[in-house]
Amino acid sequence: MKQYFEMKKHIINSDEEFIHLARLKKGRFKEFLEEFYPLYCFSQSRFCDGNSQLSIIIGNQEFDGSLIQPDGKEKRIEISSYIDGAWQFKDAQRINQRGYGEIRFGDTNDLESRALEYLEKIIVNIKKKSKKNYTGTTMLFVVDTTDYFEAFYNSSTSFIERLKQEVRKIDFLADEIYLLVLNDQDISQINQNIFFIK
Repeated sequence: MKQYFEMKKHIINSDEEFIHLARLKKGRFKEFLEEFYPLYCFSQSRFCDGNSQLSIIIGNQEFDGSLIQPDGKEKRIEISSYIDGAWQFKDAQRINQRGYGEIRFGDTNDLESRALEYLEKIIVNIKKKSKKNYTGTTMLFVVDTTDYFEAFYNSSTSFIERLKQEVRKIDFLADEIYLLVLNDQDISQINQNIFFIK
């Protein structure tokens, strides 16, 4: 999986048209960025045996990935994240057209207020997922903290701790719940950014 990811990353980064399509998350690029990449991160973590086989499942079923463990047991994985898709798409169009995007936040809110608003949106998304029956499936919730913390050289640690506490309070019909934090970390640091919730 690592070789495949590195190969695709190299192909995308070496072709300007592919870079533009990846920014827009068009077609297979959407699946690659929103499903394959989180599954790849999970595969490189302490929660996944290095000899497991993982694959993305394309289509409208109740899970996005499959993990076959060395003992032959299958673990189905549903990947979910709160994404401000409309804003991201418009900004990707601006970057592709003129070479730069808009300022992410045009309001006068302080960083803490923005983070709390983001936390609420994430929790709403997670609660929606909790109402569905995912028995036999592992949930992998993905949260990108870059625009709210790391872009301002702030730590997202307390935000993540609060998010973990909130998610633990929610009842799920799922086998396991994990939280993956994306913040421009190197894959070698993935164990610092993936958490078993319950």
